[in-house]
Amino acid sequence: MILRLGADFLVAVLFSLWAGRPGWPGFVIGLAIGFVIVSTSDLAFGRPNHGRRLLWMIHFAGYFLAILIRANLQIAREILTPGFNQTPRIVRYPVQDLDDLQVTVLANCITLTPGTLVVDASEDGRWLYVHCMYAEDRAKAVNGLQKLDDRLRREVFSW
Repeated sequence: MILRLGADFLVAVLFSLWAGRPGWPGFVIGLAIGFVIVSTSDLAFGRPNHGRRLLWMIHFAGYFLAILIRANLQIAREILTPGFNQTPRIVRYPVQDLDDLQVTVLANCITLTPGTLVVDASEDGRWLYVHCMYAEDRAKAVNGLQKLDDRLRREVFSW
């Protein structure tokens, strides 16, 4: 993946120099040309498609942005309305079948979402302990974490 991304950037730089457009427009056009070249070579050599990966990552980014907006609205409503509507809980979430990078990305996605925070990981690396501000039901909280985990695996890590 890194080599393909590097090749894409190399084509972008070469195109901007060759076309005499050293600014952003030339680089973006070169990036698009490099993207097409790398994606075509992926298809020709039977490798996972570079373009499809990018589309899946953009799809996940949209999903994650929707989660962020929804969680921010929930927190804003909590701040602006009187009373205490929180039902905090710490849940244990299994991550034994993920590698270190995947656990790190999942933990960061959970922590970036307002209302959830990864507070600890087990010493053996099998569990994440997550503080959830709105977790009336443990199963519902774990189900929300599972949805995020499934989307990450399918749309970001399934190369």
